[in-house]
Amino acid sequence: MPEDSESLVKNHRPGTPARVFAAIERRTLAPQQLSLAEIWKTFARRKLATLSCAAIIFLSVAAYTFLKTPLYEGVARLQIDPNLSSSLGLDGNDKSSPVDADSRLKTEVAIIQSNTVALHVLKSLGLFRNPHFADADTIKVNAKDLSDLTPAQRQKLLDKFYDSLTVKVIPNTQVVEIRFRSVERTIATGAANSIIDEYIQRNFETRVDSSKQVSQWLAMQMEDVKTNTTSAQQKLAEFQKENNFLGDESDNIVTDRLKQLNEELTQAEADRIVKEGRYRLARSGNPELIASAVPNTTLQALRTQEVDLQAQYAQLNAKFGAGYPKLREMQSQLMRLNSAIAAEGANVQTRMANEYVGAEKAEAMIRGEFDKQKEEAYKLNAHTAQYQSLKHEVESGQHLYDTLQLKLKEAGITSGLTSAYVSVVDRAQMPDRPVEPRKALYLALGLGGGLFSGLLVGLIMDSFDDTIRTSEELEAITALPELGCVPFFTALARKKYRQLNPTNLLGSGVASVSVLELNAQGAEAYRSLCSLILLSSPENPARVLVTSSALPAEGKSTVSCNLAIALAQHGRRVLLVDADMRRPSIHGRPETADRPGLSTMFAKSGKYPVYQPISDLPNLNVLPAGPPPAHPTQILASSEMQQLMEAWSKEYDHVIVDTPPVLPFADAIVLASRADGVILVTRSGVSNRKALLRVRDLLLRSGANILGVVRNAVKHPEFHYSYPAGYNSTGGRNHSSPVDDKVA
Repeated sequence: MPEDSESLVKNHRPGTPARVFAAIERRTLAPQQLSLAEIWKTFARRKLATLSCAAIIFLSVAAYTFLKTPLYEGVARLQIDPNLSSSLGLDGNDKSSPVDADSRLKTEVAIIQSNTVALHVLKSLGLFRNPHFADADTIKVNAKDLSDLTPAQRQKLLDKFYDSLTVKVIPNTQVVEIRFRSVERTIATGAANSIIDEYIQRNFETRVDSSKQVSQWLAMQMEDVKTNTTSAQQKLAEFQKENNFLGDESDNIVTDRLKQLNEELTQAEADRIVKEGRYRLARSGNPELIASAVPNTTLQALRTQEVDLQAQYAQLNAKFGAGYPKLREMQSQLMRLNSAIAAEGANVQTRMANEYVGAEKAEAMIRGEFDKQKEEAYKLNAHTAQYQSLKHEVESGQHLYDTLQLKLKEAGITSGLTSAYVSVVDRAQMPDRPVEPRKALYLALGLGGGLFSGLLVGLIMDSFDDTIRTSEELEAITALPELGCVPFFTALARKKYRQLNPTNLLGSGVASVSVLELNAQGAEAYRSLCSLILLSSPENPARVLVTSSALPAEGKSTVSCNLAIALAQHGRRVLLVDADMRRPSIHGRPETADRPGLSTMFAKSGKYPVYQPISDLPNLNVLPAGPPPAHPTQILASSEMQQLMEAWSKEYDHVIVDTPPVLPFADAIVLASRADGVILVTRSGVSNRKALLRVRDLLLRSGANILGVVRNAVKHPEFHYSYPAGYNSTGGRNHSSPVDDKVA
């Protein structure tokens, strides 16, 4: 419970009805919820704003949908198998770790999105000359080749190319999907297919170039081996001729050991040559050759990061210029990445060097052992040893030559076979309909979004609206019962009806509504209010009633007059007192406003006013306010006023006191504390919630008995029922008087 309400409940005076405070506590503790009914009521109240907002958003979306240029999309698919070998046939029996399939696929996607492939596609399709793709400035150059364009123009073409391109890996597959959008369907289809062709061609050319470099080096090594082998064969033939040595030496332990060392030396030399070849490739410093010759997952991942970072750098450089702060950060990242690639290449080179040195040392050790064994054999038979040495050189040379020739053939075949790890699944087909805009979806979203936004606008307007409009709001805020609601009458809002004439009350357009139009909704509202007052305590009904409001112009005087008339119609003796001495409204014509009234009763002259009866209702008397006094509050708070009110309550059945508004003046609070009951009047759509709560708290603290609230000037469809013309509320015929005809 808020602090004000809690203190009000704890510190109320004994005269204040406990039911009011119980209602305040119960309503305050009740949680506020936004139900569908409340939302519908908000929509009904803010229907114009809601529908206007929905119409604006829907028409905007519709205009965008029908004015947007259609976009066509070409879709192509590739299968990339990362499990196939990426070496050039030099691995031999080396068992390296398997390639990370996800990294390999990301690498290939980055290559597809590289500038190299994009520029080849732009050139092959002539998109830099196509008005459906290039802008007017680029076409004006009338370039015959991409090299004729400035770097800025080329970058602009690349940016548009990348904006139209989407490359992604279909989850849980090896299929890469390539999508290209364009306003021209031929461009969309041709670009998607050209990207596939250029990517496959680039992949093939890269592998062929790598294989060609390895083949050239192996060919040079084979020439050296062939020359050495030929020389060894000549020496062997000359030795056999000079020493008349025919056939082989007899088998023994020395010769067997010599044969074994011969085989090991041959293997060591072959291993050394292969590792020397890999070491020379590593020393070339070309990351692609190193990756192709020596599989390295870390190096491939670094290369992928480098390609991605270079693509981002190019896009940001083209979009924001060289001075963009993030470019310097990306340059630092590129430098660090290049350093990492260089470091990894150095690591690979070091490893290859270590393997080569190890193979060379192993070869040297085996050769040393072989030489020792050869000396032993030489001791046994100098001719046999010399023959074996020459024969070994010939055989090892032939074996090495055959091995290198086999590796050379394997390198060529393997490079051709491993290039087949990319296959075309689907080529792009000519689209039959555009993919953008999706009219049905956009219009549906526009309608739904418009209605939602309109409803949101209505709720926001309601949240800023601090006025009271419905009975539910009134009772939920004040925790006071609504005694009745009076419909809005256009005639009552006119300036000529704003003052009530007690001398001719029936001729007033405001006060006569409950007397003359017996079947009118306003008359029924005042009759209901009269019945509630009479039935609230049948044995001891409230005699002195004070009517007031929070602020001026809320209809308290109108309610006072019509309530007095309704009570008089029930046969009660009623006195209507205008206690609003600051701005009296219950008086005759303006020139008679200074006649004696309530204020003259307290004048020194002691001239008492004459109560003014109504000719049509003899049991209704009116006491005007009289001339405005200097201190109205002191007069109303005096003991003489209290005595006067007590005298009125004994003389009349009901005394209706019309007071000034509560918030601007203290007059109403003084009279409310002395009255039997207080009726608060609010104006629908005008009265402020905070002001009404403040009035309620002030009256309750003063000990006033608040009977309830009357909601005035209600513009609502709830007032839809009335009796047929010419009938009264009891179903009988209403014989109107001349005054009735005048008001009607």
